[in-house]
This record gives sequence, C-alpha cells and structure tokens, in this order.
Amino acid sequence: MAFPNDDPTVQQGDRTIQLIDWLVGRLEECLGEVLPLQTDDLLKDYAKDARKDIESAVEQLSLARTKKAQQLGGRTS
Repeated sequence: MAFPNDDPTVQQGDRTIQLIDWLVGRLEECLGEVLPLQTDDLLKDYAKDARKDIESAVEQLSLARTKKAQQLGGRTS
C-alpha cells in the first residue's frame, strides 16, 4: 500500500507517525462499520471478533506512536 500523500488528514512531520495516525483513523472508521453486523445472527460472532481485533490494532498502533514520538524526542511535527 502506498503512503497516502493525497489524504487531507495527513499532516507534516515524521512519516511513520503520519502513517500510524492515518491507519488509526481508517481502523476507527471500520470499527463503526462493524457495529451494524453485530445485530445479524449469522455474523454476530465474527463481528464481535473483528471489533476486538480492530480495537486491539488501534491500541497497539497508539502504543507504537507513543514510542516513536519518544524516540524522536517528542517532536511529531
């Protein structure tokens, strides 16, 4: 996947942090899309698992962002 230079949510600064922010934003959008699937009896278990996985990915990326920001000396822009 190419880095989304044309995405308006991408700001100036470290490209790793930019990519993490972009991914978290997209995952949060997906999380909202999974919610309606939880009412479908056939998909309920899959939707719950997907929701947990997305939430876990957001958490892990947030931790990675914090670590990268610390590595850069708190400079994110």
